[in-house]
Amino acid sequence: MKTLFTPFPILETERLLLRALDESDGPTMFVHRTNAQMNQYIDREKPKTIEDAVAFIRDVQEGQELGNAIAWGICRKGEMELIGSACLWNLDAEKRTAELGYSMHPDYWGKGYMSEAVAAILDFGFGEMAAAIIQAFTLPANLASVKLLERQGFVKTGHEDSQAMFTLIQPPIWKPNIETERLLFREIRPADAPFLYALLNSPDWIANIGDRKVHDLDAARRYAIYRIYLGYRKSGYGFYLLERKSDGQVVGMCGLIKRDYLDDVDIGYALLPQFYGQGYAVEAARAVAHFAKQALKLPRLAAIAVERNKPSLRVLEKIGLRFERMITVPGDEEALMLWGMDFG
Repeated sequence: MKTLFTPFPILETERLLLRALDESDGPTMFVHRTNAQMNQYIDREKPKTIEDAVAFIRDVQEGQELGNAIAWGICRKGEMELIGSACLWNLDAEKRTAELGYSMHPDYWGKGYMSEAVAAILDFGFGEMAAAIIQAFTLPANLASVKLLERQGFVKTGHEDSQAMFTLIQPPIWKPNIETERLLFREIRPADAPFLYALLNSPDWIANIGDRKVHDLDAARRYAIYRIYLGYRKSGYGFYLLERKSDGQVVGMCGLIKRDYLDDVDIGYALLPQFYGQGYAVEAARAVAHFAKQALKLPRLAAIAVERNKPSLRVLEKIGLRFERMITVPGDEEALMLWGMDFG
């Protein structure tokens, strides 16, 4: 993820200019950071003097030079006076994550200015910066902020201290071209949290795969984003949702994952219990194996399963994998069966 920008990236919208902050903005920044309405939901130290506000701007500029953050002053076109400010900070180039922050003077509330500015910053973050995930934090009582985030597509994914955490993900840059006679494959999204919650808490998942501690919808959204979505961005593949063509019903998921402790890419699959015994797992796994060979050009495919999970073992046999040896996974005492298949 790109975090350093020279020259400074000026952003424009229909009504706004988003420019670099300058020390000359100190008096206006002092007013903004001491305004009771602007700061009623923000726990931060208020500047005591204009020089304190100027020092804050210098800190912002230093953070930009180090690649830790980037901040914009928000002005109406044709004017240079700040009506607000916004930033992307807590930048993590390796994880490709950023945090969104914003504030606007009350005289300009209710006019759509902040939504306009945030939309431009998100386009910059996902486009020019190449972020994969942008988060934002706000108090639940700050209804205007919550609504702004939701309008931009953010979804609530949990809490940190007293604040609600919202997350927005960049859609995968590439989607799988996989389908079968009865099933369509698509990427898993935060909106699929109810499905993930049901699947990951089903008795067979708990018994054969383990408790992933996904005990509410917020946890399921986090699982979709951090455990599944990032795999698409990192590898170009991952686990995909299985939708029945006849009625759009979600029946399960199937896909590929590269585990740190395995040399080869691993195939996995899981169905909701009400869809057992209808051949969906074999149908989906066979299509994913074909995709791994033809589209991804993988030389081999692996799979792991506990020995007692007989239905899963039968699926592996039917799609052409064969048992190779028993292995142990770091941090897990139970031995697993390692299966494999050479594409040749």
